[in-house]
Formats: sequence, C-alpha cells, structure tokens
Amino acid sequence: MLKYLPWIIAATVATLAVMTMLGCSNSESGVTPEVSPLPTAGSSQPAGIGSTSVPTAEATTAPRTSGSSAIAIAESTAVAPPPPATPVPSVVADTPVPADAPPEPTRAMATPEPQSLAALYPDGQTLIQLIDPLDEPEFYCVDVRGFGSNSETDRSLQAHTCKPDGEDELFLVNHPSEGKLSMPAYDLCVEADGDEVYTRGCSDTPSQVFVAGSDGTVRTGDGQLCLSVAPGEGEQAGGISHVRRDLLLVDCKEGPRHLARWILPGSNPSAAQATSTRLMYDALDAALRGDPWGLVRLGDSGDPAYIPVLVELMRFPWWQIDRDVEVALYEALDAIADRNPAIADVEPGTDVDEWSRWVVWIGKHPEVWPPPGFAGWKGRLFGDLVDPAMGAFLFDGIRANVRVEEIVWGGVRKDGIPDLTDAPVIGGADADYLDPQDRVFGVSFNGEHRAYPHRIVNAHEMANDVVGGVPFALAY
Repeated sequence: MLKYLPWIIAATVATLAVMTMLGCSNSESGVTPEVSPLPTAGSSQPAGIGSTSVPTAEATTAPRTSGSSAIAIAESTAVAPPPPATPVPSVVADTPVPADAPPEPTRAMATPEPQSLAALYPDGQTLIQLIDPLDEPEFYCVDVRGFGSNSETDRSLQAHTCKPDGEDELFLVNHPSEGKLSMPAYDLCVEADGDEVYTRGCSDTPSQVFVAGSDGTVRTGDGQLCLSVAPGEGEQAGGISHVRRDLLLVDCKEGPRHLARWILPGSNPSAAQATSTRLMYDALDAALRGDPWGLVRLGDSGDPAYIPVLVELMRFPWWQIDRDVEVALYEALDAIADRNPAIADVEPGTDVDEWSRWVVWIGKHPEVWPPPGFAGWKGRLFGDLVDPAMGAFLFDGIRANVRVEEIVWGGVRKDGIPDLTDAPVIGGADADYLDPQDRVFGVSFNGEHRAYPHRIVNAHEMANDVVGGVPFALAY
C-alpha cells in the first residue's frame, strides 16, 4: 500500500483543485457588475457652452417640463449606448486581407434607435426652448423643418411649437466637442451662416461654436450675434395646434430681449431655482440682513450679467444697506472687472460718484444683459427698500421699450411727487404770472392748443390731460 500512497495523494489534490474552481465559477456567475449612473444636470462636468455661468454643481436636478420659464446653463455629456443583448464574438476570421484590397466604403450614420437616444438624453432634457411663450402657450423650440422622412436638414432651422418627443427637436450641448450644439439623430451640428443657423456636418469651423450664459442668450462664438425668433406673430404649421417663426441671428445690442432668451438641454426648469436667478435673489436676501456673502459669490462668478444687479444695490446708501455690504458691492464689481478686460472702460471721474459711472457704463454696453428674472428682482428690491407698490411696475415678463436696467429710482415713494391731472386752465392773455422769457410745453390736438408752464410742470414732473378729445401724458 505504501508504494501507492503518492498516487493517492496526487489524485486527492487534483480533485480538491477541480472542486475549488467549480465553486469559484458558481459564486461569480451571479454577481452583477456595478454600472456608473448617467450624468445629471447637477453633476460636476467640464465647462463649455455656458462657461461664463456659475458651476452647474449649484443647479438642482428637477425634471424639465414644457412651459418652463428659467435659465441656468448645464453641460451635457454623451453616454455610449448599452451593449447588445447578444455578445458579439471577439474573434474574427483568420482569412488574410490582401494588401491591395480596396478600403471598405464609408457608411453614413444611421438614425439611432430610441433606446440609444434615451441614453444620450438623461431625464428627457432635449429642447432648446424660448423662455417667453409669446403667442404659443406650448412655447417655441428650435426645430428642423419638416418631420420624419421628410425632414429638411439642408434648410435653415426654425422656431416651432415644442415637441418633446420629436427627433427634429432633440439637441445635445457641448457634444461632440465643447461649444457645439448637435443633433445626434442626424449626426449634424448647428452652424451660423449669415443671419440664419443650419444643421451641417460637425467640424472645427468657428461658425459652429456657440456661447451661452446666465443671461439666457445663445451667442455666436464672438459674442456679437444672438439666437432669436422673428418678431410678429407665429404662422400656422403642421396642423391647427402648431405654429412656427423664422429663427434668426441678430445683433445682441439691438434685438428685443424677450425674443432671444433660451433654456438649453440640462437647464433647470424653475425660474426661481435657476442658478443665475437664485444667486441674484440670494444676494439680495443676504444684503438686506447685512450679510455680504451673496455679493461675494456674484463677484467670484466673474459674470458680467451680474453688473446691473450690483449697480442697482449701489443706488441705496449705507443707511439702507449695511456698510460691510456696501464695501462688498465695490469689491464684487472689481472682481468681475478683473476677469473681463473689456469692462476696464469704466472711466474714473472727480465730479460723479461710482454709481453714476457704472450707470453710464451700462448705457454704453447694451450687449450686457442681466439674468432672467431681473425685472421681478428689481421690483422686489424697490418694494423692500422704497415702496411695496413699486412691484406693480416691475415684474417678470414685463414688456418694455427701454432696458429695464436703465430705469432708475427717482428717490421717492410711489406718488411721492403728485402728478398734475386735469389742471384748471385760463386764457393765455390772462396768464399775467408769466414773464415773456418763461418756457412752456405746447400741446396741440384737433385744433385745440394748450401751454403748460415749465415752472408749474417742474413741481409735478408729469401732467395728465385731455386736449382736442385726445388723452395724453406729458412727462418732464
């Protein structure tokens, strides 16, 4: 028996080894590998479009809904679609390829399957949507003309009633590279051409670079032209429930702002929670408590969109704004100026204060837009520090023929200077209290003439009256 002992021991060891291998294989076969989740709007991602805005880590991740009214730019990152259910063999045929064999033909990118598109669009955030609904309650979105097999990708893009499930309105931000707006359904990128935008093959041309910021604009790479819908009314398209408008590139200094503020894919859908708007309100709330931290954050952003916000707060002296807050205002402006060389043209002066200099600067720079929600924020500021009734004049969605940031508080409460309404009148020959050199404001309607002496109107700053059957307001 002893002579067979080595063989018995060897057989036993081999048997144990096989059992161990089988045990390991069985235990691992039921393990599911961990998979990283898709990036969300609140995750930290590389800066690109919207790089002038605050970090997207500050943004919340509420799901997007059509009809939202806010803006805060967040970057999206494409994620490769999941592997097919049936594994693809990793071994190819051993047949050698002749050296002189022609190269395989280049194949056009096929339209991705819905599952692949879903992987590219986490949380269904796909649309480039106008903030202002205008005449379309379902809002306008950037759109490819036509639909499905009739899509006309060779024509300029348009603004059309939003269709969250339509592949002709699905966009990615910063894909396939930084600054790009792409449509993976067509393997095309948005490109500026004159005063229009098209979808064309993605390339390195500067005309495919766009910049978006906390002011709600989508600008060409040089910052001069803003993506805008055409003014007027929408025209019927694709059925009675859909309307369309032309999509244009207009001078950011001249175009109406309500036609050129957008929400990009990845933006938070709530105006009150959008990063740029929220920081603006946080700064106001903190300043009213005597805490400068909110102003420091505005300065640290380096974003010129916050200049009008800071200048508005500068209008109120230290007896209404805490001294530390007042100092933080100037430091925040300096911090933004340091990161934007073009702002260095704020001219110093000895006969005006710094607030006046910045007001003049804002007047000379219509290309600098405040964040969306600025009108409502300004109404809140005046309401808290001057008169609650002022909120009726400044609110979000206001349509104004002047820049809201150029409206200046006159130093009194509402009706603090009573207007002159339906004033009694006398004949010109009886106005013996006037001297020949005294100035008057002359008004003529339908053959009736009236003169409003400067010395009287000056004390009221406004006269409301009816002359020749025409009601009018004279402001001075």
